[in-house]
Amino acid sequence: MSNFWVRAIWGAVYVAVVVFSLLAGFKGQFALTAVISSLCVLEFLRMQKAGGWLSTTIALTLNFMVLAMHPHVPEFLHFHSGSVPWETLLISTAGLLLILFFCLHLFRSGIEILTQVSPMAFGLLYISVPCLLFLKTGEGVYNWQLPMMVFILTWSSDTFAYLVGRAVGKRKLYEALSPKKTLEGFMGGVLLTAAAGALLGYIWEFGLISGLVLGMLVSVAGTAGDLFESALKRKAGIKDSGNVIPGHGGALDRFDAFLFAVVVVYAWFSVNQYLFPD
Repeated sequence: MSNFWVRAIWGAVYVAVVVFSLLAGFKGQFALTAVISSLCVLEFLRMQKAGGWLSTTIALTLNFMVLAMHPHVPEFLHFHSGSVPWETLLISTAGLLLILFFCLHLFRSGIEILTQVSPMAFGLLYISVPCLLFLKTGEGVYNWQLPMMVFILTWSSDTFAYLVGRAVGKRKLYEALSPKKTLEGFMGGVLLTAAAGALLGYIWEFGLISGLVLGMLVSVAGTAGDLFESALKRKAGIKDSGNVIPGHGGALDRFDAFLFAVVVVYAWFSVNQYLFPD
């Protein structure tokens, strides 16, 4: 089977899993986010050469704890805290895990502890925090539209930039990091994603202008996320972050733009709700 069909089939599977998960409600969104963030954390630690069993176990546990900060999580876990609030329990447990991790590495590695701690801390900031913000896009009474919008606009940006770049692209956007990206493709992606955002804003009734601006911001942020991950791979000396999706590379290869885009979407709607409450 040619690489084109491998990419097409697995791309369709990936899209179907995302759509089904988000339509399934908050539990589906949480399960999807937990899988995405866990795979990305694993790949990031391997890229940073900090993927020992202890670092990996602690990082995955902390990643889940960050996601579990969402107020809906104790509900569907049937957790009854009694006198200890859920957030207090999470923060206390995370603090104890970190102290245990520091102590074990400090006595074993001395100053080299920084080579293990820094990637973990940065990985949680780079991956886990945006994934928590993604969960918060469906906060309150669950609405699948806002989480879905993150993916639709990210996919639109990638697709439009690729098509425009193939058609008329000549000038390289940032050749040292991504030889195939062109300035024309980037501009086309921004403008057409803005149009897609405006269409979603009109259909889902959150504002045509709001959707247009959001589409532009997501396209710019997504491209930055893509280039940032390319920089990580260049530094690590690898072509793909992994091979979890045949024909598409690793989870970070697939969700690099998403991690930046979701921050923009969450910030945009948070600011709008603050400035223009219903």
